[in-house]
Parts: sequence; structure tokens; C-alpha cells
Amino acid sequence: MNFFLLMKEAWNSEEWPKWEQAIKAELNQLHNMGTWALVDKLSDALPITNKWVFQKKINEEGQIMKYKARLVTKGCTQHLGHDYLETHSPVIHLETIRSILAIVPAKKLMVQQMDVKGTYLNGILKEKVYMHQPEGFEDGTKKICLLIKTLYGLKQLGCEWNIQFNARVRKHGFLRLCSDPCIYV
Repeated sequence: MNFFLLMKEAWNSEEWPKWEQAIKAELNQLHNMGTWALVDKLSDALPITNKWVFQKKINEEGQIMKYKARLVTKGCTQHLGHDYLETHSPVIHLETIRSILAIVPAKKLMVQQMDVKGTYLNGILKEKVYMHQPEGFEDGTKKICLLIKTLYGLKQLGCEWNIQFNARVRKHGFLRLCSDPCIYV
């Protein structure tokens, strides 16, 4: 169940203490990962905007399990050639998935799945991308955020994550297939 509340609506709701706790958890994660540094605004800096996206995680019985807040950049305010250059990120071919799943029972293999928490927050930006301070949590200065790592909503998000993932997997001796760059052997 997704909620696209505005910050003002969340602030005025009865559930604000839970939303605030979720926001603080998100800000702590971003801080711990070194996602940005506060800097003075340069004359040529074009800071992009951001917004909070709120979501309630619900179990099978319809009970609220968790309040989640995510800070998302408005990538539509980015400028090609200024704060992003490349956006391409490979996507696995459906035929590859089918082939692998067909081999699994024949070879008596097991299939496992994993999830990486904060996956897309691991990309390291090459371009200088500036962002306004998170809505509702400005520190009262005129400083802006210089993004060091990727943040949800950036146009180059998938591309930068893929570069980091590829580098880490290759360190362990894996190589990409030419036929499908999302598969490593």
C-alpha cells in the first residue's frame, strides 16, 4: 500500500510520530553511508529537488508492520551533460532466466534469492550533483547537499550501481557473459 503524502500532510496526520521515526531511520542510513556532504552553494550549482515518499508495509492480515520513508530526488530536474552523462544499465534477458531455471532441476541444483538493503545507495557519483537539503529537515543554513553516492530518483542510479556491483563481483573472480552482461560465471 503506497502513500504519496506530501510532507505537510504527513506532518499534520495522527501518524506523524511514526512517519518521523521512519524519516529519521532513512536519514541515519543515508548519513552512515556518506551519501552527501553539506557545502556552500556555488554560483554554477544547479541543485535538484527532492521529496519524501511514504509507504506502509502491510502483512497478509492487513496489519501495518512498518512505516517506511524514502528520500527521493526528482531526477526530472537533472540536466544532461551537467549533472549526469550516462544512464544505461544492463537488464537480464528473460531467455537467460528461463534457461537457468530449466537447468536447475536437470542438474539437481538449488535456486536462492537475496536482497541487498539500500542497493542503489551504493553507487558512487562521478559527476558533481547538488541537491537541496531534505524537505522538513533543513538546518537553517543556505548550504546544499553535494551528493557523493547515488540516491533514489537520480537518472544515473542504475548505471552507477551496476559499475559498483560489477567491480565487486569481478574481485571475486567472476566474469560477465558476453551474451548477457547480467550473468557472471
